[in-house]
Amino acid sequence: MSRVKDISKEVSQNVLRSLAEVNEDKIEKVIDEILKVDKIFTLGIGQSGLIGKILAMKLAHLGFSSYVVGDVTTPSLGKNDLLIAISQSGETSTILTLVKKAKSAGGKVIAITSSPESTLSKIADISLVVPAKVEEVEFPVLSLLGDEKHKNMSGALFGMNLFVLFYGIVCELAVRTDQSPQKIDSRHANLE
Repeated sequence: MSRVKDISKEVSQNVLRSLAEVNEDKIEKVIDEILKVDKIFTLGIGQSGLIGKILAMKLAHLGFSSYVVGDVTTPSLGKNDLLIAISQSGETSTILTLVKKAKSAGGKVIAITSSPESTLSKIADISLVVPAKVEEVEFPVLSLLGDEKHKNMSGALFGMNLFVLFYGIVCELAVRTDQSPQKIDSRHANLE
């Protein structure tokens, strides 16, 4: 149990410090963009894809038309649609290919990445940079998975930071779209 408690402290400190570094004006631009489009698509691979699915689900609970790229029921992307592309490195080739395709179809692209100078950041209409790890936090327990040079640790931290960030964005959208807990619950899955 002590490892569970210790890792929660490590991750919590990292989330607080990492999200403090995220540009608030860019968060505002992301929220504004979500509010004015017809459909929202999330795209990510691996853990980023899983976090993207959570965002798509929560947006659907708010009443937005949101989809996960690659699902069999995902519709086509059009001119007043938004693709939220998630890639820590900003260099994942599959992500870049699909981002270019979305832009050629007339869609807007938001990049969520840790790499401000990445190809994804440069292609996107809006790039929201979210650090995976801050220097001030040590990870004696999580480093059992590898240090910051290893994808497993940095990907885990990036995902946890996004999980909290996305819930903050969803809560802000709930306020701006006048959603009540009852309205949100009415859109929750009931075939379970």
